[in-house]
Amino acid sequence: MYKVYLLSINLLCLSITLSPSQSNPFVEYPDKTSKYLKRIQNGKAKYKYNTNNNFNQWQAEARKELSKIIGLDKISKELQGFKPSVIKIKEATIDDKYIRTLYHIETEPGIKVHFYRLVPKNRLPIDKLPLLLSPHGHDLNGFHSYAGAYINKAHRDKIIGRKGNIAEQAVLKGMIAIAPATRGLAKETLVPDPKGRHGNRPCRAQLMHCLISGRTPTAERVWDMQKLLDWALADTRIDQEKIIMTGNSGGGVLTAYTSALDERIKISLPSCSFTSITSTNGYIFHCDCCAIPSIKEWGDFSELGGLIAPRRLLIVHGIKDGLHNKIDVERTSNAIKAIYSDLKISDRMSMTWGNSGHQFYPKIMWPFIEKALRQ
Repeated sequence: MYKVYLLSINLLCLSITLSPSQSNPFVEYPDKTSKYLKRIQNGKAKYKYNTNNNFNQWQAEARKELSKIIGLDKISKELQGFKPSVIKIKEATIDDKYIRTLYHIETEPGIKVHFYRLVPKNRLPIDKLPLLLSPHGHDLNGFHSYAGAYINKAHRDKIIGRKGNIAEQAVLKGMIAIAPATRGLAKETLVPDPKGRHGNRPCRAQLMHCLISGRTPTAERVWDMQKLLDWALADTRIDQEKIIMTGNSGGGVLTAYTSALDERIKISLPSCSFTSITSTNGYIFHCDCCAIPSIKEWGDFSELGGLIAPRRLLIVHGIKDGLHNKIDVERTSNAIKAIYSDLKISDRMSMTWGNSGHQFYPKIMWPFIEKALRQ
């Protein structure tokens, strides 16, 4: 199963490489299909941001409804009284610069989410440090990649070449970093797909099992991030006003939803992920496992951005990323910029294009983070 899953990821990467120029039509449907999609996807967008609304009231109501429709409320009610437990697995000092510890956290009965915590080795006891939380996307070894805990030399060369060791970069800059396994995407947290009924795609198997149970993979993943934050923020070394979250691709989608729903995230940087749910002609941008039933009745990613305001938000995309469309990305980011502008905090939100494909852009991200931490 893992080999088939890896093949699908390789084909995904190939589609990114071979994608047409952003100046060409992103996709084209037959006229009949296009009209059908336009009709059924024309949701009410009940919580679409309106400058006439009271902002705080709008946020409270939109956030409450979002938590409900993704199934996070249901998970919370089902697990009322459950206490997550954290087990330390192993620890290592890396190049005498930082300590990398592997743990797992049981976020619901029988569900153990592995994660690395990276802590600078030579910090002063009085220092309060920022925390970076970095969930990964569709990568079986994703949390190992982010943490710099490479499986072998080939894995190391690939991740360093893509600047994908974002948690390791953070700890080398003096931050505490947590790189968690994303449920349904990391090898350690896959939902099997026996007989290939769901296309030999564990993330889609996760989606199907969630849907018939009144929840979504997004809700499960947000729940995991929140339980990790509960544990991490008990650490008195962490400055709770300097909590950063970032992830690429599916990790960026998770960053967007977690940041929208949990105000403990102070600086949010979704990478190669933050765009409208559909293109203007109905193409769905994100993976099946990111699907939320009736989401367009609620709103769109522009409303997720509105829920992150007034906190700091950097949206980063690669200009050569074949999974997303420049026109739709900028349409979404401009709607969010309008919200920040209406609140007179335009300097807290930015959208920037990297010069390559579906990856992190540290040279864009770190200056934004460092400026935000100083202010």
